[in-house]
Amino acid sequence: MAIAPQPRGVIELDRTPLFQNTQQLLRRAEAEIRLLDRAQPTNAVSEREALILDYGAGRQRAPCFQYDAAPELGTLRAALSAAARAIGGFGALGSVYAGRALELECEARAAEHIDKPEFAACCARRYPLESAAEAELADDWAARWIHASDDAPTKLHRSDDRADPDSLICALEQAAEGLPVRVQVRNQTAAASVGEGFIGVRAGLWHSRETVTRIVLHEIEGHVRPRVLAQREALGLFRVGSAKSSDEEEGRALLLERGAGVLEGARRRELARRHLAARAVRCGASFQDVVSQLLGLGQDIASAVEAACRAFRGGGLARESVYLVSLARVMRAFETEPELEGYFEHGRVSVEAARLCRAGFGFRSS
Repeated sequence: MAIAPQPRGVIELDRTPLFQNTQQLLRRAEAEIRLLDRAQPTNAVSEREALILDYGAGRQRAPCFQYDAAPELGTLRAALSAAARAIGGFGALGSVYAGRALELECEARAAEHIDKPEFAACCARRYPLESAAEAELADDWAARWIHASDDAPTKLHRSDDRADPDSLICALEQAAEGLPVRVQVRNQTAAASVGEGFIGVRAGLWHSRETVTRIVLHEIEGHVRPRVLAQREALGLFRVGSAKSSDEEEGRALLLERGAGVLEGARRRELARRHLAARAVRCGASFQDVVSQLLGLGQDIASAVEAACRAFRGGGLARESVYLVSLARVMRAFETEPELEGYFEHGRVSVEAARLCRAGFGFRSS
């Protein structure tokens, strides 16, 4: 979907030294902070398996996750705060850059407190529970989807089996051919993830061909292709992202799944588990409480432990609370303003930022 070029005044402002320097800072900050990577336990696989065995034997306990040393990012946080103050007064475009700088400052503070008592509170500022209509819809989905029916039995393929052309890693490599990304096995909680120049695959999972197709759609069309197309755009914002762009990018990726008819069955249950677990963490629930809640809703032990482990990454990341809310927000926005989707296809923007792009940030077209 094509988008209209930005007014000349927007591009001229975006190319001034202040804006160019801010873009460089935002790119450097995101690469240095790496909140999701840092919140990944180094012993995630072994501890998750041990937890499943313990809960299966009736031994409820909290996880004993281990992490790399937390970084010292005070200098970077100060630079991000200063950049937000400096650029925030330059109209709507400056305000969007300032919002992204403050969001990254929040992520940096969280990264400094991984595996510390303050971590959950830091993440609650970055990923707060919302009370808007979209949050109510997300809660309603989760309450219904947690009881979704099972998928039909089918042949499964190991995620990291390069000898199997139907495995996730092979399917991603084929779909990513010609794109400037590499597919690699990584220590991560998600089945697949996207970062700067890579697509990560979690080893040892077993997926049906339908699940592989869904994941490829989500990662390539939802995450990778917009980042590639952003490199061709004159506006730097498409590359560095706006505040909430990563959250609502997930919402659009889920909307792509919905449009393709693959947001069903086990996938719905998975998203519901994550949503409920993340909300419980934000409300102060313990690991044992989250697992017990999910078991009480009919989830199996392995799935309940998996969802709880994901929500408790780093000591309470609970990022999963944004997925269904963002799906609701993006879905409603595209229904009434379908032209907004083009901006998501061409870069890293939120619904709010896409609207500002469509309006030319208040500049008149020349």
